[in-house]
Amino acid sequence: MENRNKILITGLLGAGLLLLFSLFSGNGGWYGDGTPPYTIAEGAVRGEVYVSGGHGYTGENPYLEYFELPSGEVRYARLYVPVWNYDSGDSIKVTVNGKELALMKDPDYVSAWGTALYCLNTSSSLHTGLNEVSVFSENPGGGPYGITLAAVCENSSLSPVRFWINEGNYALSYTNKKDRVTTAFEDTYPGKNATLYTMLVAGTEGEKDELYFDSASIGSDIGKSAQGKYFDLYSGSVSSENSESILLFERGEEGYIHPCIAVLVSESEANSEFFKLHEQKTGKKANIPLPVIIICLLACIAIALKFRRR
Repeated sequence: MENRNKILITGLLGAGLLLLFSLFSGNGGWYGDGTPPYTIAEGAVRGEVYVSGGHGYTGENPYLEYFELPSGEVRYARLYVPVWNYDSGDSIKVTVNGKELALMKDPDYVSAWGTALYCLNTSSSLHTGLNEVSVFSENPGGGPYGITLAAVCENSSLSPVRFWINEGNYALSYTNKKDRVTTAFEDTYPGKNATLYTMLVAGTEGEKDELYFDSASIGSDIGKSAQGKYFDLYSGSVSSENSESILLFERGEEGYIHPCIAVLVSESEANSEFFKLHEQKTGKKANIPLPVIIICLLACIAIALKFRRR
């Protein structure tokens, strides 16, 4: 009997070690803290910046979203598809206005337990008026949280605007003990009124998170599934206090929340127009969260002790 118990304990511990390996091997496991949002595009144009999206995780496949673009030429457009439960080998197929644009096998940013963000430039595929975007997901047990579009539309009859489009995917969670993350907007105009847009996923209503702009609180419980299940696209007026403005996301009571997109649009005093596209960052090697390792190891030890006493 004693030998049989030893064999059983050895088997359970081996299974526990295999579980740990599978969790952190990049196959359905931990993908790291992620990438803090950073500026991917900025500029100054006559016209407006359009930011819209929705409508939460539904499980529908294909996932459809419609965007009503204002008049003007689409100078730059970036399409964002956050996806839940990503695993290696999954993919999405993006179609805009009936034309298939891309089969995307690897997300641009992925963090935590498979929260992924796909990014796609769609400047030449959109037009003034109604646009249909379809995402077909090869993702068993998962799918899009939503679809968001950030588009810069030039219109010479309008006043100039200054814009910053920031993107990333950072895991704020109790698992990795990350409670806050910031993103910066450089060369802002102090005292200028501006509009801020933020996209967050995995937020839960009633679990209060906090949002600060230049140290001033601009919202509480932003991640409350306002636009649909686990999807939030917040917008509000802000005022820049410095030549570099800082947006701070704070997890607060949220178990998990992922800041992904931040777009700032303000009045421009510059006479010249410009557009600058920054180099896209690549994800860092996944860091295994220490609390998760400890919990798994303790579970293995507890099982071993339980059977040893028998």
